[in-house]
Amino acid sequence: MASQLTAGRDGPVDLEIILPVFNEETVLDALFGRLDLVFDSQARLDHQLSSVRFLIIDDGSSDNTAARIAQLIREGLPARLIRLSRNFGHQAALSAGLDHAKADLVAIMDADLQDPPEIILEMVQAWRGGADVAFGVRENRKEGIIKKFAYAAFYRVYAFLAEVDVPLDSGDFSLLDRKVVEAMKQLPERLRFPRGLRTWVGFNHVAIPYERLARQEGESKYDWRSLYHLATDGIAAMSIRPLRIVQFSTFFSSLFTLILGTGLAVRVSMGSNLDPEVYWSLIVCLAVLATSSVNLACLYIFSAYIGRTYLEIKGRPTFVVMETVPAEKDPSE
Repeated sequence: MASQLTAGRDGPVDLEIILPVFNEETVLDALFGRLDLVFDSQARLDHQLSSVRFLIIDDGSSDNTAARIAQLIREGLPARLIRLSRNFGHQAALSAGLDHAKADLVAIMDADLQDPPEIILEMVQAWRGGADVAFGVRENRKEGIIKKFAYAAFYRVYAFLAEVDVPLDSGDFSLLDRKVVEAMKQLPERLRFPRGLRTWVGFNHVAIPYERLARQEGESKYDWRSLYHLATDGIAAMSIRPLRIVQFSTFFSSLFTLILGTGLAVRVSMGSNLDPEVYWSLIVCLAVLATSSVNLACLYIFSAYIGRTYLEIKGRPTFVVMETVPAEKDPSE
């Protein structure tokens, strides 16, 4: 089995690294300086990488990020810049990268250097050992305790609700074989959650543990609102179990109301000293409270799925490309 997995993986391959950026002007010099050191000529020779190129997705930056990257490309940076027409969001930017990637191996990492690029070389070795997907697992995060707790809670709720086995504490940082990228591109949904789709398409996965570092420069673009949308979109994209929970909740809510009503009838028929009107008031209040809480929770879950369905039915593209640098040639020419 091992020989089949590793067949054809001993020779040179080309690597493309997807880097989504949004207002990251201050970190660009540190980013490309680090990448230049990690993927120098000796490292490429040692890991049999015939080429290493960067696929940079500018997600509607309003600062000089795109201009600075275009300048670096003109100065010889081995990269392509895909500029989106506005800020479509991190997951859409990753989808744009996957759609435009052409290499044998495709890596995904954040531009803020919280994901150490040195780990990508370990992922390449894992690929040579038979992995189709090598993904990073965060053993520790250099972030505040509240965010750490929120991330840990999300990954565990997500893993519980997902209908495929998803790894805990694993984000988008990964390396994908060409066939995995092609499989993900064939999926029809437009509101994509790449880390979930990466798991859904299957193939052979290997976890690479690492320590997630603090940002080198600038501030995180993921505020609490963005993290909330990421969490709800991710769960709605990968599971219908919340809808099944709604079904069970409705059943048990009705059962609870029935039990309360039966208890009331029994107490009244036994001639309890307590005024029956008091019993009725208590039972009705409890029943209304219980059913109202369940109904509100159900409406919340329904709204997430209905909103997602509404956006999918519109058929709008996941992203719109405004410009590529260097400019892509017209195939008709």
